[in-house]
Amino acid sequence: MHRWQRALAASAVLATVPALLWTMHSHVFALHVLTALSVAVPLFLPHRPVAFTRACLIVGLALLPWGVLGLFLAMFLFWPAALLLLLAAFADPRRSRWAARITAGAGALLMAGVLAGTAAYCWHFYVHPALAEPHTFRAVTHPDAYLDSLGVHETRLQELGATGVTGTWTDELPYLDVSFPESLPEDRRTALKEAIAKIPGVTRVELCPVRECG
Repeated sequence: MHRWQRALAASAVLATVPALLWTMHSHVFALHVLTALSVAVPLFLPHRPVAFTRACLIVGLALLPWGVLGLFLAMFLFWPAALLLLLAAFADPRRSRWAARITAGAGALLMAGVLAGTAAYCWHFYVHPALAEPHTFRAVTHPDAYLDSLGVHETRLQELGATGVTGTWTDELPYLDVSFPESLPEDRRTALKEAIAKIPGVTRVELCPVRECG
């Protein structure tokens, strides 16, 4: 097994990590783990080049229709790993130098795309929300006052700088989400928070993280 083949096979295993992170909370996560483990099979055949190539082809080709059959289970997320395994099967320069260079280059570009996509996903859904300043107050309201609070006080809150007043239920508790622009001065934010706290039925008001409230 040539080092280019080994590198592409290892990249295929690495490409399953974003898929596992994406599906971590899925009710069929065990099935995703088993799918990821199948990608690692060729790496256990380092001294058997023929078996390695066959394993790459079999697993790679099997994952393509598996992604279609398991479309609604997000099995298509393993397609990059499948393509990397197929490229690894033909990345032996001792057979064809040009074919090996093309497949190795294509694999490098594919892996770069996987890493870039993963980085963009982590930034958009995790890093940026964690760094961004919250611009929504979330108020816990009494269930009996939930619907009343949603519309009765909206005009007053908008006068204080609110851009939106919506209601939501989380963990069986009713909430009132009041959003405001990031440019709203601190004194007006304080006044807005105090006005929310005075709404009948509101028991607690706090800033809601961007990841939860946007």
